[in-house]
Amino acid sequence: MADNYNLSERKREILLSSVSNYIDNAMPITSSNVQSNAFSSLSSATLRNELNALEEMGYLKQLHTSGGRIPTSKGYKYYVESLLKSRKFDNKIVDDIKNKFVKRSNFILDVVDGLAKNVSEVLKLPTFIEMQNAESLCIKGINIIPLITGQALVLVQTDAGIINNTINLSDKITEENCKDASKFLTTNLYNKPINEIISNFDYYNELFKNQIKYFQEFFSFITDTLKTYSQNHKFKTHSNISNLLENPEYQDISSAKKFLSLVENEEKISNLIKNIDDTSNNEITYSIGDDNTDEFADYSIIKANYSLKNGVIATIGVVGPQRLDYYRIASALKYITEEINEIEKNLN
Repeated sequence: MADNYNLSERKREILLSSVSNYIDNAMPITSSNVQSNAFSSLSSATLRNELNALEEMGYLKQLHTSGGRIPTSKGYKYYVESLLKSRKFDNKIVDDIKNKFVKRSNFILDVVDGLAKNVSEVLKLPTFIEMQNAESLCIKGINIIPLITGQALVLVQTDAGIINNTINLSDKITEENCKDASKFLTTNLYNKPINEIISNFDYYNELFKNQIKYFQEFFSFITDTLKTYSQNHKFKTHSNISNLLENPEYQDISSAKKFLSLVENEEKISNLIKNIDDTSNNEITYSIGDDNTDEFADYSIIKANYSLKNGVIATIGVVGPQRLDYYRIASALKYITEEINEIEKNLN
């Protein structure tokens, strides 16, 4: 990407304006619409020369000899790099997501999933969430609270928030028993990663067998709950099929079918995510057009990783055609980063 920033200021402004307008209206780039949109002081001849130069440099391409131009993958990447470097984001998109977001969980991975769903609804684009390292979260406390229904609320505090579930209690188990079990299990499982507890189930089960019987029963139930969470929080896509087909790129049936098959294939999207270069240390990274394999060269993915102290816990991103509204997408992902940071502060 280093050579991308050797453009003259005028070429840079023309390219950014042209890509932005093409994203907004999907109309080919011509000297006349560039002139009317932002560069009325420049002659059509001058603009034609600049557009020709940008085409020769690989930022634009002509679909037909006599037609206008459209951005290439290189042009889109230049636009996105400039956008991310400017750190200017769309406050309206942030407000739209905030207005939709209702926190219904104390577990951060559930919160992230809820935010991803809101992003998909607001952007009207497929939004994916890939959970990572859920099994490496550590236990910070266990609280078993008896309810008047004859059940108990089991709260498992992790370093990513609270996992909760309910268990049926036998008539013999008292409130005092629940307090004792909470204390015993917290003492024995404190700071243990979920995967260690699951993989050493037999060891802990044997250890607790020598204690009061219901300690063992509670442990078995908690292990099943942790196993379910770590298995279920893997990959999910939020999308609205009718919204996808509104894009001009998918008016053609074969193009629509190809894209829908991608959206519905979690393994393919997961592989695309893994191919994105995360070494830039940018909060938001992307894979556009020819960054992808030939099969997916028509698509773009823009994503952000969200981390806690124990590393990356989730990746959220948006997948679509190369002509995406990167400004709104980057704004949404940036907002989620700030929201996750705020949640993490409250956990500590």
